[in-house]
Amino acid sequence: MEILLDWKSIGSLLATLMFIRTALRDFLPPEANLVLQRFFKTILTYLQPKTISMSIEEYDDSYSNDLYDSVRTYLGSKCFSSAKDLKVSKPKNSKEFAFTMNTDQAFEDVFKGCRINWSFHIEKKSSDEYSGSDDDKKYFKLCFHNDYKELIRSEYLPHVVKEAEVIKFKNRERNLFTNRSVDDHGRLWSSVPFNHPSTFGTIAISPVLKAEIKSDLEKFVSRKDYYTRVGRAWKRGYLLYGPPGTGKTSLIASIANFLEFDIYDLELSSVSDNSQLRKLLISTTNKSVIVVEDIDCSVDLSDRKKKDMNTDDDELKLNLKKDKKGSYLSMGNSVSLSGVLNFIDGLWSSCGGERLIIFTTNHKEKLDAALLRPGRMDKHINLSFCDYYSFRILARNYLLVEEHETMKEVEELLRVVKVTPADVAEILMSCDEDIDMGMRNVVQEMKKRLVVTKEKKETVQNFEDEDVIQEEKLENGEGIVEMD
Repeated sequence: MEILLDWKSIGSLLATLMFIRTALRDFLPPEANLVLQRFFKTILTYLQPKTISMSIEEYDDSYSNDLYDSVRTYLGSKCFSSAKDLKVSKPKNSKEFAFTMNTDQAFEDVFKGCRINWSFHIEKKSSDEYSGSDDDKKYFKLCFHNDYKELIRSEYLPHVVKEAEVIKFKNRERNLFTNRSVDDHGRLWSSVPFNHPSTFGTIAISPVLKAEIKSDLEKFVSRKDYYTRVGRAWKRGYLLYGPPGTGKTSLIASIANFLEFDIYDLELSSVSDNSQLRKLLISTTNKSVIVVEDIDCSVDLSDRKKKDMNTDDDELKLNLKKDKKGSYLSMGNSVSLSGVLNFIDGLWSSCGGERLIIFTTNHKEKLDAALLRPGRMDKHINLSFCDYYSFRILARNYLLVEEHETMKEVEELLRVVKVTPADVAEILMSCDEDIDMGMRNVVQEMKKRLVVTKEKKETVQNFEDEDVIQEEKLENGEGIVEMD
């Protein structure tokens, strides 16, 4: 049973013990006095508080103390309900308000049964109480029982740092970056806030494919230790391919929103050479998506086996222009296939972690096989034409309708008509106030395409039949004109 004593009770007890000690010292022999002294010393030691205090200062030998920033972030998320005097601010690029304890405020935290008392202090260097000098010593102090000393060092402080990182990540404003020419500050990327509304709930793709992608992403971000153990950089490559209008860009935005990652939109045609491409890579941050859209149109990454090795000199000169002296100068960039492969999977690709690299293309068959192999493009995602499940998502998004009398007809038409989600979305968007009209317009458009498709097939069949007839005539000697 734990006995709680306040300071007044402890003072009375000590006074009583001292009086008894003085009274008995005159009547007891020296040996008994020695025993009593040891006894009183043990009691006094026991009554003294067994606490340890640590100070975490803002600066350490004029250098910023990262632990101080972590503690401030960590306590800011917890002290709102306990501290009596708080400061509130809205940091730049932050989504939420930030709370911090004011001077000499206290807060108690509990970690694995250990009670930790936090307090914030400022030691003024100036006599002016309101000077707010940068030289003022700011620090957090934590006090805890001596029995938990090792717990605080090995578990609690790392816990504070980790939680602070999570809080900062959740509270930051996400950005969309694009590469540019180096400015006066040497920055390779410019950015704007990323607020794309696309999510896995709104994107029109198959539910099976959607669940597969989400599962793969969750597995990727949770496997840091696994990637380290197998000796691989913590990154993953996605190749999104399919016809235009099938939702490749929307899927990228959905992935970034799902993971709460920043996006780096890399324009390869604006990169001067492989060296600058490497600098752009190491300038990206962790927890980001690096995107190259329409990669087959950016630089020549076509299959080397399909290239004509005996390219005519006149063809090479198509990519060159002459200077004043008549010499040929290179036009555009000099980023090579080798440079792109090293960007994805070279030594420099391990500078950072938890990054996705996503390429998009309308023509997967044009890309070199070395670019497509696992380890570079780990997952290939085919985004094809609209199917019935995708249509239902679009109808729900644009018309707020789950069921309609034309749904059965739409399902049958989509089995034979090729229409992209972008085409369907455009039709539905123009009739968002009239559900019946929107559904009828979709059906009419698909019927028109079905007629055009049949006409094209008939035309092709007629040409093929005509070719067969001509071949048969030639075989029978018909249609051959003999010259005298």
